[in-house]
Amino acid sequence: MFITRHFKKIFIFTICILIMSQPSFAHECLLKDTTPKEITIYNTCLSQQDSKVNSLKKKYYEMERTISKLENDNIILRNKLLNFKKKIYDLLNNF
Repeated sequence: MFITRHFKKIFIFTICILIMSQPSFAHECLLKDTTPKEITIYNTCLSQQDSKVNSLKKKYYEMERTISKLENDNIILRNKLLNFKKKIYDLLNNF
């Protein structure tokens, strides 16, 4: 239950970040003229947009990996806790 609540919060947070970052992509790169200067400006604009998209994708995949690692760590810790509880229960019953 903790995992699903935690996952839902992170998922909602991720969606909010993606939605808030969308206005930065609203700008369109327009080629105004065929002069070398305008072509350079246009190409720079395109590369900046690509780098923003790639950066967001990278952050998203890193967050997915982190969530997965945290979920696995959570399972391991729960198992350790259960083993510890069992040992305490056994010790108390042997008294």
